[in-house]
Amino acid sequence: MAAIEKNREGILKLRFTHCHRWASVFVVEELEPFKSWSQGSFRVRLSVGTCECELFQSFHYPCFHALAGCTAASIEWSPYVHSVYRNEAMFKVYEMEFPPIKAVNNIYLKMSHNYISFIV
Repeated sequence: MAAIEKNREGILKLRFTHCHRWASVFVVEELEPFKSWSQGSFRVRLSVGTCECELFQSFHYPCFHALAGCTAASIEWSPYVHSVYRNEAMFKVYEMEFPPIKAVNNIYLKMSHNYISFIV
């Protein structure tokens, strides 16, 4: 997944400051500002899939703060990626049979400026 790889590139710009490994809670400090955000510390809670930057819970895969915590604590990050991003979920879409679209005779499309009208 390209987004995870991009997040992994940012790990070198972070410092892992606090860890409660049993509870899977980490504090990660940014050494350089990320995008338009100011430097700061972010608490990551792996067990509930959250980070104070709010990207982890928004996209349902680890932000680079979470990846930094996983890397520093030697924790596998892949279980924290939502199942919708896995290949199995993508393939399930195509398990259903889609009905064919019925042919409709004598319908013409007329395009005019910003709209399409149907002429029967």
